[in-house]
Amino acid sequence: MNKRRLVLSCAASLCARALLSPLRLLPVKRTRVLFVSFRGKQYSCNPRAISEELEKAAGGRLEIIWAFHEPEKFKKLKTRGIRVISDRGISFALAALTARVVCTNTYYKPYLPRRKAQFYLRTWHGGGAYKRVDYPHGLAGFYIKLQQQGADLYLSSSRAFTELTLRGSFAYTGEVLECGMPRNDVLVTGAWRAQAERVRAELGLTGRRIALYAPTYREGAQAYAPLQTDKLKAALSERFGGSWAVLYRGHHVDAVGSSRGVSGFDLDVSAYEDMQTLLCAADVLITDYSSSVWDMSLTGKSAFLYCPDIDAYRRERDFYTPIDAWPYPLARDNAELIRNIRAFDPAAYAQAIKAHHAALGICESGHASRDCAERIKAICLGK
Repeated sequence: MNKRRLVLSCAASLCARALLSPLRLLPVKRTRVLFVSFRGKQYSCNPRAISEELEKAAGGRLEIIWAFHEPEKFKKLKTRGIRVISDRGISFALAALTARVVCTNTYYKPYLPRRKAQFYLRTWHGGGAYKRVDYPHGLAGFYIKLQQQGADLYLSSSRAFTELTLRGSFAYTGEVLECGMPRNDVLVTGAWRAQAERVRAELGLTGRRIALYAPTYREGAQAYAPLQTDKLKAALSERFGGSWAVLYRGHHVDAVGSSRGVSGFDLDVSAYEDMQTLLCAADVLITDYSSSVWDMSLTGKSAFLYCPDIDAYRRERDFYTPIDAWPYPLARDNAELIRNIRAFDPAAYAQAIKAHHAALGICESGHASRDCAERIKAICLGK
């Protein structure tokens, strides 16, 4: 965001806050819970896992609201008694300013005033302690703080994430629940196995093995370095057996993969509803600096790093945990990726994952969704 746009955004947010301030006179609804995932783009991630657990735990005693950019795409949620609204306009402002609990996994609406009677649960959307999330100073830092809106509770997947990201980069001093990511419960408990074949059938890939390529976001218009998918499939088949399909999953900030010059894949699943469901079905993950590699490590399935721009990424963003210390085989080009796949040692990999989890102080419990749902119930309904 350039300086002029940043100034205008800050000014607009502060003006909108002033205009919405009278809504603070409205009573907070004790049983109202609002969920937003990836700024209204998806029904996914940690908010989804918590919401679905809360549906079961609350037994209809809570008003669960989801806000979306395009609410018509998610109208099926209404059949479960969930209220679906647009994340824009006065109806959203009314819901947001009267909800007892607000649960989000990323930045929030900077124009909304914060109310003392509300409880903000921030789940974030990444595990481990990988790419840095450092806030800028000056006006940009102020705008991000507006988006953050504070928090009453943050979740953490590891003690390293608590100390390096939350306490360090976010300068957060409040309560942290080190229970893991709710979205990862299905991966930790092994429940992913029951979903794998259903997702393959849904994707039209029954009988095929799946390699999921999921690179993280890059600034500007930089294109992702292409994978040589034909050679990749041959190497995967040679090392692991079976017939392989290679799928592309873009970061939520990006549009579909074709807009980044990505081609040669069996399917572009960038618009698929939930990344965690794709991880359930995938046999192998190929990524770069995405925290999805932490999620995949919880299943015991294989993950490989493809990082042709690693030097530039180090300079521009860098990592909390040095990438050379990650347990996932690292490649700078297609040839090295193929060699890493052919030379893959599952026993050595399993030991490296175990040591890595211990070094970061893993907190993934397998019951994070339940813990969060019980906390929300206690807040809204009393103990």
